[in-house]
Amino acid sequence: MDLSAFPYLQGNYAPVSEERDLDESALRVEGQVPQGLRGAFMRDGANVAFQPNHYVYPLDGDGMVHAVYFRDGHVSYKNRWVETAHLKTERKFNRMIYGSVGKVLPVPQEVIDAGGEPNPVRNTANTNVLYHGGKLLAMWEGGFPHLLNNDLSTVGLYDYDGALKPGDALTAHPKICPDTGQLISCTQRWDSPNYWVQIFDAQAKHVRTIPVAFERKGIIHDLQITENYVIIFYAPAFHSLEKAMKGEDPFMWEPELGTKIIVIPRDGSGEQRVFETDAFFSWHFCNGFERGNEIVIDYVWISSIPFAQAQGSGAEKQPRRMHRMTLDMATGKVADEEFSDVFCEFSRVDERRMGKDYRFGFAASSNREWGDAHGYNCTGRYDFKTGETKLWEYGPEANAGEPVYVANPDSEREEDGWVMCFVYNPGEGAFLSILSAGDFDRGPVAKVLIPGRVPNGFHANWMEGLTL
Repeated sequence: MDLSAFPYLQGNYAPVSEERDLDESALRVEGQVPQGLRGAFMRDGANVAFQPNHYVYPLDGDGMVHAVYFRDGHVSYKNRWVETAHLKTERKFNRMIYGSVGKVLPVPQEVIDAGGEPNPVRNTANTNVLYHGGKLLAMWEGGFPHLLNNDLSTVGLYDYDGALKPGDALTAHPKICPDTGQLISCTQRWDSPNYWVQIFDAQAKHVRTIPVAFERKGIIHDLQITENYVIIFYAPAFHSLEKAMKGEDPFMWEPELGTKIIVIPRDGSGEQRVFETDAFFSWHFCNGFERGNEIVIDYVWISSIPFAQAQGSGAEKQPRRMHRMTLDMATGKVADEEFSDVFCEFSRVDERRMGKDYRFGFAASSNREWGDAHGYNCTGRYDFKTGETKLWEYGPEANAGEPVYVANPDSEREEDGWVMCFVYNPGEGAFLSILSAGDFDRGPVAKVLIPGRVPNGFHANWMEGLTL
């Protein structure tokens, strides 16, 4: 493949072609892996298999999951493509067939006649990998998730025993309630502007659907839960599938409309509240909680839509900052302040504090300027009790992924857990970094060094108890 035309396929954004199984003899561990951990750290991401025709932002590569398994202080590594119908079809024809979200291509009739995937919108299964209710899922919010086995082999599309209907697209960024075990998610559809909150119980059985009506289909990636509410940001960011099919720029940013914050009762009853602010965009929440009559929301703020159809627009490199928003449920007022001026994304918390008051947020962060393609060379810790932002830098040229908090099974304290992420540092190679949540100045307590590369990707999670 010639990837030279695409900034987001250079350096550690470039794909890897090999699927590997590495036991501890092929890995190298520096430091001490925490002995009490039993489970797997997994991360999904875009990994193109064939020469793309259009690739502006790292959204369109085929999904590949990278996993490090932990058991009794021992580790192993595995990576696999998610075997989607679109990837299988392109392998059959040994070439790129499908376009991108920004430039959809018609499916050739010869492909359809040969039994290939007829949908021109690729289900990439590249955005998140999640373990809930005994189900391991590779997720992409434009369609159904894919069910995986523990060894990352693909079972196939998963519809939650019929709860998802044809055309439903399940979000790739749900939240899990630490008290009930419920998965709070949502569906959107290409043929409707509306949004539906979907709630599944701890065994992955569907509980309820809560409809939210919109006049236009917005680009909504994440949601946040509190004890009683689901919160979403409805920014004036829109995508037109019709324009994408014509080759026109399908992305629209209309800041004069402002951004709406929608507060939805989790039990499905009561009024849905709408708060309005000046326009901003956000990919990711950090956490949220209720405080008297207020709802506090911590999130990553972006001034406008962070992607475009055109190459080299720079939209994706605009500042991303940790913010704290307060919604006054009594007065309807919104207060919003920048918490830190550090460039950051992929914000996470101790999942035991999801929807509750908490101290630490973590995010992929940067302390340097980037060239053609932005990235993150640090893991950041955002202390919402003291106001301090602390960075651990892996190196000026390093690429660090989404940090995932992994709880210490012997402690309820946030400080006693670990923060894991994949890192690639030229000259050092790829490794899984394990930081002490309470002692960032110490640096990694362990590194699991992996031969070859683990490319930059999207969302990661800790799969408690999942082993080979």
